[in-house]
Amino acid sequence: MVLCTVVLAAGFVIWLAARKRLTLTGRRMLLTMTVMAGLGLAAGASQEETLLDGRYLERNENGAGSYEAKLQVNAGELLEDYSLTVTVPETQLTKEEEKQLLEAAKREIDAEFPGDNKDSENIREAVLIRDSYQDGKVATEWEFDNYEVMDLQGNVMDVELPEKGTVVTASVNLSCGTSACRYEFSFRVLPKQLGQSELLLKEVEDYLQEQETEEGSRRLKLPEYVGEQALAWSEKPEYLPEKILLLGTCVTVLLPLLENSRQKEAKKKRDRELAREYPELLGKLVLLMGAGMTLWAAWNKIAANYSKERKKNTIRPQIVYEEVLKTCYEVQGGVGEERAYERFGERCGGIRYRKLGNMLAQNLRKGTNGLVGLLEKEAEDAFEERKSMARKYGEEAGAKLMFPMLVMLGVIMVILLVPAISSFQI
Repeated sequence: MVLCTVVLAAGFVIWLAARKRLTLTGRRMLLTMTVMAGLGLAAGASQEETLLDGRYLERNENGAGSYEAKLQVNAGELLEDYSLTVTVPETQLTKEEEKQLLEAAKREIDAEFPGDNKDSENIREAVLIRDSYQDGKVATEWEFDNYEVMDLQGNVMDVELPEKGTVVTASVNLSCGTSACRYEFSFRVLPKQLGQSELLLKEVEDYLQEQETEEGSRRLKLPEYVGEQALAWSEKPEYLPEKILLLGTCVTVLLPLLENSRQKEAKKKRDRELAREYPELLGKLVLLMGAGMTLWAAWNKIAANYSKERKKNTIRPQIVYEEVLKTCYEVQGGVGEERAYERFGERCGGIRYRKLGNMLAQNLRKGTNGLVGLLEKEAEDAFEERKSMARKYGEEAGAKLMFPMLVMLGVIMVILLVPAISSFQI
């Protein structure tokens, strides 16, 4: 949260001191970092602490369900910031409900215990044991009469065993609220000597299970000592503010790339539209000048027709005709007609438009004799180029459609094959 606060303050200072000198992209980057830092700060402030007074966890009301508290425990040199999830149960159930849950837990143990093994009489791999059953409502404490073949986690060790294996009796102390019972059955297990850290954690778990049966308490008490070893509890840090700030940093770094990509895509789209409209503009010039109009009269006629249609909203804006209209405004504003044609070609860009602008300007200086023929020849070449571009774009569109078509083919194959395979198996 401290880092988010620093970034947020720095963002406001930079905005107040240098906002007039920042580019549009720079402002967006600064705004993104500031917003993300603010969100990180708000997220950190909204996080509720579940650990009270360093030793207590608040219980939920009866029926609200249990919840898990992610904590860290320190035990001198034995444990350092060890992550431990503590289940905080809800209020106690009735005696009848507790007995029903205990019986259901026995059936659940019978069903789950073999794990990946064939059955409980042929255990060769790890078995499945849990500290609680029935959605955490029944706590268990496992005991084995032979700790030489299976550990308390249910791992079978690789040791020499008799041909028929070693039968081990498991005793499970089931507790649910104030009710408890003992369940025994036989199986094969392989424990190992537990280290000091494992023994300490087992005692902590036993202590917590004992606390689950405590009645009338609104808090779950965590142990201060295990034997002579002191325990220090703390909540496991989630680093949510820092994660949000990191996300903001990534977005800020990507903003210039996204902006550059957007500009390139917009330019590419504009060039395509200009290339598509070029033959049409030449055709209109040839048609009007062939009818006896001068170059400037034909140019104004095209601009006037476009302006009239735009006012009626019968056509969408077209880049090339917007530039034609702008050329008319420039001439009316005092720019020479020759220079206006040259500026038209420069604004549109591309070899074709620059060539057209220079052609119109040169013929204006030398006279318009033969201009119609030159425009006709240019129009023919432009139409041929437009056909080539259309074929190219068609091939690109076909390539883009290949993936959806393959997906549809896969779906159809699944629809056809699954019923056939199912009927064959039957």
